[in-house]
Amino acid sequence: MHRYPGNALNFAHALQCPRLRNQSTAFKTRLIGCFLLLAACLSAPSWARDTSSVTASAELETLNGDFRVLYRERTRQVLEALPLVLVVQNSTITAVRGTHHHLYPVPLQRYNEARAVVHAALGFHGLMSSLAQADKDSAEWARVASFLLKLERTRLAADHSTLTPDEKTQAAQLLDSLRRTSSEALSRRTIDENTIARTLRQTEPLLSALAASVGQAHADAMLAVLRRIQSGATEQEWQNVVAVVTGPSTPRRNNLETAIVAAALGEQHLGTRIFYSENIFSVEGALAYLQTLVGDRELSQHVFGTPHRMWEDLFAPVSRQLVEKGFYTELAQ
Repeated sequence: MHRYPGNALNFAHALQCPRLRNQSTAFKTRLIGCFLLLAACLSAPSWARDTSSVTASAELETLNGDFRVLYRERTRQVLEALPLVLVVQNSTITAVRGTHHHLYPVPLQRYNEARAVVHAALGFHGLMSSLAQADKDSAEWARVASFLLKLERTRLAADHSTLTPDEKTQAAQLLDSLRRTSSEALSRRTIDENTIARTLRQTEPLLSALAASVGQAHADAMLAVLRRIQSGATEQEWQNVVAVVTGPSTPRRNNLETAIVAAALGEQHLGTRIFYSENIFSVEGALAYLQTLVGDRELSQHVFGTPHRMWEDLFAPVSRQLVEKGFYTELAQ
């Protein structure tokens, strides 16, 4: 049983004092209610007091969300105030002015057709490496027969594609090399890592030549689209244009689309007006990424007096106590 602070009898006696005795019954009822409420609060059981920290944590989390909503509203305004944003995908460049989007298709036929040829080497590596590590009794050699049929279908389709004559020759030679090794592995029911690596190294010059030829065609096509966008932009828009390139995480170093944009806008803008958004493939995702960047840049200028401080961890001073020099966790070369 919980004890109320003070002496309840003294309180009751106090009610009989002349000043209070002359007050109305309603007044004395309210006074008693206030006393009981105060007593209950001051005598809260230990289990109730223990929940106060949990309640405070939940309250702070709610308030944190409310504050972030206010900040996100501002970052959206900063984004929409940019005169021109280009979201660069390999097949489309989207020009964004405020909330208006204009799509510019990038011709991709040779690019797409060459991908199946290049990815045949990836498929060879994946299938043969799995078989090399599998037990003889569990190896699925029937998959090699299916793979050989797909290599032949790829060769026939590539021969009727829009690839240039040289590219078709390179594709045929590459596919033939993969076919020979795959056929031999199927007939012997065995394959090893040395054979896999030797075959792929033999195809590397063909892969590189095909990638260089198709890549140059892609660069020319995308540059033409960028020049078209520039011709329809005002001088002020083009001088302040911001570009976000979408793509997977691994080829961010020397990424072709990023290089194309840098060739059009100026490579000095890499990292300040030209950004690569890792593992973001949609226009909405790229704009959300850019919204954070430009919003944080404004905040950083206001708080730290420099535009890029918020592009590193707020806890960077603690990081520097653990890793002496500034670092960026990029992929190894």
